[in-house]
Amino acid sequence: MNIVSGTLVGVIQKGDLVFVESFEAWYDREHDRMVATLLLATGSVDLAAESVDEACSRALERWTRVIVMESPTGWVYRVALNHARRIARRQKIEERLTRRLTPKPDLPAPAGEIWELVRGLSVRQRQVIMLRHVAELPEREIAEVLGISRGTVSSTLHDAHQRLGRLLGDDNES
Repeated sequence: MNIVSGTLVGVIQKGDLVFVESFEAWYDREHDRMVATLLLATGSVDLAAESVDEACSRALERWTRVIVMESPTGWVYRVALNHARRIARRQKIEERLTRRLTPKPDLPAPAGEIWELVRGLSVRQRQVIMLRHVAELPEREIAEVLGISRGTVSSTLHDAHQRLGRLLGDDNES
């Protein structure tokens, strides 16, 4: 049983009525930032949008369980990244089998300029940089989203910052 009141939804959990944020309110707040983050992590507008939409669809189906998680947005990022990885894996296999090249995506500004800087990073470094600096997730949540340890997130961030510093010609790398 759900009771809707503005941006809150009342749900019964363990016999108690609990008010949680509605899917619509959460979606309105988070969707665009998630697409932008996935765009920068994947380099593909279409893949980013498809992955976020798929993840949001799965979140909606399970909203009463997702919203009470420690990080609902982190869960959705993880689902979206996993979806993007599956699609990317399929595309690589298809490219290898058909021997055709995929053109570089034409990204809109400012994503195009940012992508130019981060495209020299490894996939994991791109994902960690985007989740930290675009999605503004703390290292603990990034670790959960990517299924890696917090220490790996920290060292990956450090290495990515070092690499970006070299790409920018920064003599004051830390």
